[in-house]
Amino acid sequence: MANQIYHWHINALSQRVALFLKQWLANLPTVIDLRGASLQIQQVSIAHPPTTYAQLLRSPTEQSVVDLSFVSPTSFRRKGHHFPLPVPENLFHSYLRRWNDFSQQPVEQEAFLNWIDESVIIHQHRLESTKVAAGKQGSAKTIRNYQFAIRN
Repeated sequence: MANQIYHWHINALSQRVALFLKQWLANLPTVIDLRGASLQIQQVSIAHPPTTYAQLLRSPTEQSVVDLSFVSPTSFRRKGHHFPLPVPENLFHSYLRRWNDFSQQPVEQEAFLNWIDESVIIHQHRLESTKVAAGKQGSAKTIRNYQFAIRN
């Protein structure tokens, strides 16, 4: 839509993508053409400095609350079905799969998910579900914000 400001977040999970983004940012275009829509770049900011998976794994975690927001419809797989609720085990299992796929420093799945099940609870939530076209029937997806607390 014309006269609309859009926010675009890019996460580089692999070194190859991070190197591409570094080169792209060094020669940033003023306009991006996205499927026939010319989008003017007004501002670029880097939310987090570059880090390695090893640094993340070694970093101290004194944080007892984690806030997550889903800006697009999201669902999780549970026993072969789409499941719109952010049960901590399902949510963090998804993050663990990505960590293990990209980090080259895998975390043992069963022990991690047992820790999540024992230690992480939904502290607050603002939830909205919507039906999204997916396959023949569509599926319910969740949108909004969640706050998870880590029990000590």
